[in-house]
Amino acid sequence: MVKGLFYGWWLVLACLLIQGIVTGVTIYSYSLYAGEIEQAFQASRAVVMLGMTGQSIMIGLLAPWLGALLDRVSIRGTMTLTAVIMGTGFFAISFSPTVWGFVAGYALLVSVGLSALGMMSASVLLSRWFLRQRGFAIGLAALGTQLGGFAIPPALAWLIDSADWRFALRAVGLCVALLIPLLARLVIDRPSMIGLGVDGDPPAETDGRQGAPTSGATAITLRQIITERKFWLGGFGIAIMVAMFTTVLANLALFATDMGIPREQAARLIALYAIVGTIASPIIGRACDMFDIRWVFTALLILNITSMALFLRADDLPGLMAATAVVAISGGGLTSFWSALVGKLFAIQFYARVMGTMTLFTVTAGALAPLLSGWLHDLTGSYRTLFLALLMLMVIPLLYSPWLGERSRQPAG
Repeated sequence: MVKGLFYGWWLVLACLLIQGIVTGVTIYSYSLYAGEIEQAFQASRAVVMLGMTGQSIMIGLLAPWLGALLDRVSIRGTMTLTAVIMGTGFFAISFSPTVWGFVAGYALLVSVGLSALGMMSASVLLSRWFLRQRGFAIGLAALGTQLGGFAIPPALAWLIDSADWRFALRAVGLCVALLIPLLARLVIDRPSMIGLGVDGDPPAETDGRQGAPTSGATAITLRQIITERKFWLGGFGIAIMVAMFTTVLANLALFATDMGIPREQAARLIALYAIVGTIASPIIGRACDMFDIRWVFTALLILNITSMALFLRADDLPGLMAATAVVAISGGGLTSFWSALVGKLFAIQFYARVMGTMTLFTVTAGALAPLLSGWLHDLTGSYRTLFLALLMLMVIPLLYSPWLGERSRQPAG
């Protein structure tokens, strides 16, 4: 360790690497798996997308329980256990004799790892270690999402071409089960556990701001959360954004191959998304620290609407690249924005519980989007109807974003 460097920054690095691995082999690579599964089992696009839909539903169902769990148990232990479950899931689906084995394994096992190892654990952990630079720290950690998307899909596409999809899935499972538990050994749940305070300040200076819950802290109930107007206003906007990003990433390579573009070039679209998102993530995180969260929300929604309009017009690789670059700006900042939004609207001692409940709402609401995208493609032969629907839905939160509010307070009991 570098002497004098606040340990919280080492946690940022650990979260960056873990999120890079997890999202790189799941969200960013799903369209590569989908293409192989579709051909191997002669399955429809809608059926193949059930894996992504099932994953979203599973994450939504696990989220409230996981949010409450992270307040009571070791984040390091949770990461280690779920990494093994996720790795086992990839290994198991590599032996699947039918498309339904792939769908079940992905939805029931792989999703456990994505739920616990993705945004929620990182944002809960880093929110305990940072206050003044919370958005920036979470934004840096979220770079892993984009870096994983840049590095892993091209390598996975090469591995599939060189061997086959079953071998590639086994390799992915082994890497997940071995590498993530090693990285999780760096995790320390709270700064007070090693005699530090938030942001590296002395513990006495930060006891009243954040850290371990005090004995007088009042627990927040599910009823209190869901009766907050700002919870639903923020949650609906996040849900539409999650639905859009999930759908785009699940189908991005397929957008290109449907136009006759080779798979290798299609994989570059995923890399482009990752590169642009890498640049955008810390910038948007810093913006969340500096500006009114409502204006950041408005800017992201405008970018999303623009990207859907560009996808509607795209009919070649340059058109897809332009649309991908725009949507990646917003997608790259989603983790840091979502984390900052919850931190602005609710007190820090309720962060994990609120984040878990909002994840249940947003991810479940967006779970049908990949299935709907596959069904609409099978029905119409294109994605135009889907792009138009997402564009129109994005207008709704844009209209109410000035009234979202940003004062952090405890919900009324």
